Amino acid sequence: MTPADRITLARLVLAPVAVAAYLLLPLPWCFWVCAIVCGMAEITDWLDGKVARARGEVSDFGKLADPFCDVIYRLAVFLAFLLPAGGIGFAAVEHAWGQSVHLVGRDAAGAPVLGAALVPWFPVFLMALREIIAGALRAMCATKGLVLAARTSGKVKAWLQGFALILPLGVEAVFAPGAGVILPLAAVMAWVCAVVSVGSITEYIWVNRGTLRQLVVARAG
Repeated sequence: MTPADRITLARLVLAPVAVAAYLLLPLPWCFWVCAIVCGMAEITDWLDGKVARARGEVSDFGKLADPFCDVIYRLAVFLAFLLPAGGIGFAAVEHAWGQSVHLVGRDAAGAPVLGAALVPWFPVFLMALREIIAGALRAMCATKGLVLAARTSGKVKAWLQGFALILPLGVEAVFAPGAGVILPLAAVMAWVCAVVSVGSITEYIWVNRGTLRQLVVARAG
């Protein structure tokens, strides 16, 4: 296993650390630590490719592991954002971006407290669905020796998701602790990521329609 491969796999280690920090640490430390860990994960996403190219060690394993680790890390944190930060979250808030589902947490005294999830569930569902569809198509094509061409929109989607994970946490931790700015900001960023994800998979299918047609013919045969 090359150094670049190890850097790639580091995201699988950082993902549960970021999730645990967001869910288990008290406010506002959960935002600080989760943002820092996510930042480290995003750095590994940039660094692994740079190291692989510099050492001339671009491998088939790295090409497969890189998008896999990206998806696991980013979706794990987004799914954690469906729960209240620090196990409690903010006071229940209704706003224009549809943050209407609130979960029950407990304060330091053990009394139940209404806590808002950081992001709405539907954009996260769309992001997860996009990755399931893309992964299924790649796997089915691989069984027939077919390769789907990667698209720049997929990279843009990944970069945007990484930005959307860090920005709301950083804003809340640094600029507006306790003000609740994080809720609408995180919701907007989640919806932007969802729209880009849907656009990305739509382009992915359209550009690779010829290959997918070959897949249908091969499976029918």
